[in-house]
This record gives sequence, structure tokens and C-alpha cells, in this order.
Amino acid sequence: MVSSGHIDLRLRQQGGRIAAVEAASVRPQAATLFRGKTPDEVAQLAPMLFSLCGGAQSVAAQSALQAAQGGLATEKELSDRVAKVRCETALEHLWHIMLDWPQLCGLSRREAEFAECRRACMRAKSASEFVVALQATINSILLDKPSEDWLASDASGWAAWSNYGSGLAANILRCLQRANIPPLAPVNCLPRMGAVDWAAMEGISQANFSARPSLNGSPRETGALARMATHTMVSPLLAAGRNIEARLVARLVELTDIASGAAISSHDWVDATACGKGAGLARVETARGMLIHRAVVEDGIVTDYAIIAPTEWNFHPQGTFTREAACLSADEDAGLQQQVRMLALSLDPCVAYEVMLEHA
Repeated sequence: MVSSGHIDLRLRQQGGRIAAVEAASVRPQAATLFRGKTPDEVAQLAPMLFSLCGGAQSVAAQSALQAAQGGLATEKELSDRVAKVRCETALEHLWHIMLDWPQLCGLSRREAEFAECRRACMRAKSASEFVVALQATINSILLDKPSEDWLASDASGWAAWSNYGSGLAANILRCLQRANIPPLAPVNCLPRMGAVDWAAMEGISQANFSARPSLNGSPRETGALARMATHTMVSPLLAAGRNIEARLVARLVELTDIASGAAISSHDWVDATACGKGAGLARVETARGMLIHRAVVEDGIVTDYAIIAPTEWNFHPQGTFTREAACLSADEDAGLQQQVRMLALSLDPCVAYEVMLEHA
């Protein structure tokens, strides 16, 4: 496994407010390791290079290489790939909510319960067994009520649950509210676009696009919030500038959606297309957002490869983290430091990060 890199989040504060923000990503270009290898070698190597979302990386590599060689996934292949990605997404969401957020909020990490749920999900021999395992954890630990009842909550029901609920998610939301985070900048979400749309995007094959991706010259946010921004439980939080809470709730909504077992459009999660002679592009939705792999294969050898990861969107130097961090304020350094860490965790980078808060 190559070094996953890190992100340095350097902020200067003045009078309890953030005066300047710098987000610097130091990430090795793992895709360069694929050049000169056969497609089979790349497909085997891809999931081994990434400590997080290895399943999604594998699916993206398989799909892009298949498209580059003029192939199309069969319905069975596509179904299996989507199931793999959705299972991994659900478990990544659970890790985020059951382990990462409690640690930041001073709550008990639910390590044993997460491990038990993960084992049950990985052992599941059918979609129904997977759904049962996931629902049990969501209902009993995260929500402390049936997810269908939670989703059906009206305004008063939501207020009662978020203010007095005993489930882990409600406790985390109350922690966020106690942090007194001011209203944040409006979210600029990445719209849902297919592989064909991205393949036609001008400049996507250029090296600097992978490091600093943008859409029409503007960095966007990707992830569960972008996918769930219009949901009735998420949009009121966004309208109030409560973006960090909105990201947590978006993950919960997506978890309940995956755990419902309802029929989905596979192409919403995984799709691929040829994009020129010997070139293929795959788009895969992951826990942290949209992942793109673009491959060029000539005479049975991979001659060019690019990966555009969600973290490069969300921690773009002019992206979501930078815009929202500039809105933060607190009376004491400790409070401001906590707000910054909450913002960073809500965007969930796929690498380690360090927050450096300095005085102007």
C-alpha cells in the first residue's frame, strides 16, 4: 500500500473569527503506478493501494478498464459491483457515526457494536440478510427507533427526537448544537452527472484536474449531502446554514435508504463509458462522494491513468472546507478549534489531516 498522504488545514484567527484559511493536500499520485501494467495487473493492484473505499476503487478500476477495451458490464457484473459499493458505503457511514463522531464529541465509541454489525453484513449470503443486519444497528443504536418512524417524523417529531432522543445520532446532533456553530456559507453541491457527461468534460484528462477538480470553473461538494440535499430532513438544515448537521443527517438518510432494500437504479451508483480510442472512464459513488477513474489502454498495456477522488473536491483550496471555515467564530481558541474539527470531520477526508490554528 502506498502512503495515503495527508491534508494540512492551516487557519489564522483574529478576534475569535477565522481570518484566513489554507487547505493543502499532500497526496501521492497512486495512479502513476498503473502505467506500464496490464489491465489485469491494475485491477488486482487498485484495491490494495487504498486503505479506505478499497471496494469502490476496485469497481472503478474494473469498470474504466473494461470500457477502455470496448467492453460493457453485464447486468450481473453491474449488480454485483453496485452491491459491493453500497455495502462498503453503509459500513463507512457507520464507522463515521459510531466511531469518529463520538470520539470528537466526548461520547463512548461504539466499537463492539460496529464490529458486530460489520461481521454480520460481511457474512450475509443474500441482500435480505444484509438488510436485516444493517437495520438492526441503525434502529437500535443510531436512531433508537424504527427508521421508518424516524423518516416519517414531522417538525414536532423531529424536534422531540433531536432534543431528547437517546440514540447515538441525536446525541451527536446535540453536541453539534452545543458547539454554537454560526450559519455557514451556502453549499455548492456537485450535481448528479453520469460517466458520459464527465467523459465529455473539457480538461478532465489534464493532470491538474485530478489535483484541483472543478465544474464550470467552480469547486463543488460531493458526498452524501450532495446526493441527499433535497431530502425533506436535510434541506431545512441547509436553508438554516446548519451544514455540518445536514451532512450527518444526509448520511443517516442514505443509511436508512440502503437498509430499506428498495429497488435502485444501478447507474445511479456505478457507470462507465468509452471516451476515445482505447480510453474508458468510470464514475462510482462512494461514502465520501464521487470517484472517477480514467484509463487509456494501448496494445494491452495501460499507458495513462487518472483518479479524481472526493477529497480533492471537498478540500479544494477554494472549496467547501475553505468557504465554510471562514464563517466560524467562537469566544475561545478551544471552541474555535472544535468547530474547525467538526467541519473537517463532516467532510470526512480519506486521508489523515492536521488542524493548525494560529493567531493573526
